[in-house]
Parts: sequence; C-alpha cells; structure tokens
Amino acid sequence: MPRFLQPKKSTQHRVAAIALYRALLSGCSSAGLPDDDRTLLRNAIQNKFRQNRKIQSPYQLGLSFKLGYETVDKLDASTAGDTAGTRTLSQLIAALPHGLTNAPPTRRPAPPPPPAPHPSGKHPLAVLPPERAVLNVRPYAQVSGARKVPVMASANGIPFLRLTKPQPASLSRVIRQKLTRRIGRFHQRIELGKYWLPLAKQEDEWDMLMVAQLGRREDRIKWTDAVNEAEKQNVATYEEELAKDREIAKKMQGIVDEETRLALKEGQEVVRGGKKSPIRALKR
Repeated sequence: MPRFLQPKKSTQHRVAAIALYRALLSGCSSAGLPDDDRTLLRNAIQNKFRQNRKIQSPYQLGLSFKLGYETVDKLDASTAGDTAGTRTLSQLIAALPHGLTNAPPTRRPAPPPPPAPHPSGKHPLAVLPPERAVLNVRPYAQVSGARKVPVMASANGIPFLRLTKPQPASLSRVIRQKLTRRIGRFHQRIELGKYWLPLAKQEDEWDMLMVAQLGRREDRIKWTDAVNEAEKQNVATYEEELAKDREIAKKMQGIVDEETRLALKEGQEVVRGGKKSPIRALKR
C-alpha cells in the first residue's frame, strides 16, 4: 500500500480489517469457553478494534493483524476441542485489563424523525401561530418570574432578537434563508455586470454591423437594455430588503427599550455584555 494513502481510506485494508473482525467474533461465539469468558472476550475484541481504528503506522498495524490472526487460530483450535488452546484462551482472558473487558458503549440513539409536513405545504417552522411571533407578543406587560430582557443582535447585517440559548431552530432557519438569498442576489449582480453585460455589448456591436450591411433595422431594442433592466431590478430588490430590515430593527429596538424600562421598573438589574465582564449595568 502506498505510504501517502491512509490505511482507513484503502479498500484492501478495510476489507482485511473487517474480515478479521468478523472472524474473531464468529470464533468467539463457537469457542469451547464458558459463557462469561466468551462475553469478556467479545467485549475485549470490540473495544480493541474501537481503540485501533485510527492507527496509521504500518508497524503497529502489522502487530495488530498478527495478534488477531493468532487469536483466530486459538479460537479455531478451541472450537475443534483442543484443550490446550482453550486453556490458553482462558489464561489470556484472565490477564486482560478490566477496562478492556467492559461492555462497549452503546451507539447513539437515532435522531428523531423530521416533523410532519404542514397541510399548507410550507415548512413546519414557517407556520408558527401569530400568538408566538416575537414582534407581535413582545414586550410582555407582565411576567410570572424574573423578566428576561432580549438582546439586539445582528448576523451579517440581518437583525434579530436573542431571547434564549440555544438559539431556536426557527430563528436559525430564517437567518440562513435570508443570508442565502442575499448572497445569491450579490452573485447575480456580479454575473450580470461581469459576464452578461460584455456579451450584450458584443451582440449590440454585431447588430450595428448588420444594420450597416442591410441598411435597415426591425427594432430599436438593445441587448444591453435588458441587462441594465435586470441590474436595476436586482438593486431595487436589495434596497427593498434593506428598508424592511431597518424597519424590523427599529421595531426590535423598541421592544428591547420597553422591556428594559419594565425590568427597571420591577426592580431588576439589566446587564449589558458578559456576566463576568459586563459593558454596563442598568439599575433603577
């Protein structure tokens, strides 16, 4: 195997390792050992393969494979009724460290299934009831416990209110979608100016040559006009989104200011910044 190729990425190495692992587990199940020793040996095999799965040294891999094949031979001998082989395995199991014979950790549970689709066909996180929309319910006039004042934040120019940690999945989804649209619109503007506009100019030059040859032109529409119109629509959409973001940011800042006023009125201390090194603390 070439030295520049990692063993875990080599098909031959993976096939050999998996075949050895299956042979050891199969031989462990059929060996003439007590049930307790068979369980301890199975645990040791599984834990050892888990520990050695990231080994890349050819020397260490050679020793591991040699030990594995020798163990397979001893298991085969024990299965065939060889008393000496069974006794050797029993002595080997007794000498194994306690941590190696423990049951291997169980696999992580499967992730929960995705939420059922909404009858409207929209994403479940996009169909929140109006009573749960932050901009509709905040600021709270009364709270049962201590009032948690939201923090005004921004993600690459997209304003949002940081309410709790961890961040809700619905908020992450909205920010991600807005960033994707903004980046896509920026790429579209660059493509229009750097790719389609030069092509449109060349097409207009070709049309002028044809007009000079034919002496007439059926229309006065230029190729560059369509590209310029697309650029104007792109910029207009971008400015419209910025205006919406400014309006939302203004509304969010009003929520923060009102929540702060109510918290101070209720006798709470509002800390801005980290708890260990606050930027400022507002008291009544």
